[in-house]
Amino acid sequence: MEDNLSYTDTKGNSYQKNFGQLIHHFFNHQTHHRGQASTLISQQGLDVGVTDLLEILPEQ
Repeated sequence: MEDNLSYTDTKGNSYQKNFGQLIHHFFNHQTHHRGQASTLISQQGLDVGVTDLLEILPEQ
């Protein structure tokens, strides 16, 4: 995507970022935290089950 997203943070700083790159970052960031959470739960001896989104999504 070539479009940019303009936003202002809570401190009043303004930013303009490439929308496609932001989506890429958000996806990787949530994947990182999902891995952290499942690792911590597994270390406590609990079975987290399937965490692969493709396995969880229902067939169409």
